[in-house]
Amino acid sequence: MRFLIWLVVLCWTVALLRRVVAWMLRGFMKGLTGQPNVPAAQQQSALSSRRLVRDPVCGVHITEDRAFSLEAGGEIVHFCSAACRDQYVSGNQKFAANG
Repeated sequence: MRFLIWLVVLCWTVALLRRVVAWMLRGFMKGLTGQPNVPAAQQQSALSSRRLVRDPVCGVHITEDRAFSLEAGGEIVHFCSAACRDQYVSGNQKFAANG
């Protein structure tokens, strides 16, 4: 029984040390790149580019930076492909539910 307890303690210690070393290396590598502080505007643009948008024609979710955009009715609508955009413009297809 003692052996099992010591084995669990040893495993937890090794896991904790791995996390600490990884955290220290991450900080060290960030210092090497010379960009420890990224401006807030750049962080915001990076986050908004990863935002998922939904195609109103087929219902596919796609990142905003990869989507085909179209301004319709004063708002921007995003599409997964040019074909979906063209179907939306022609207006001859039912659109995805829950849009």
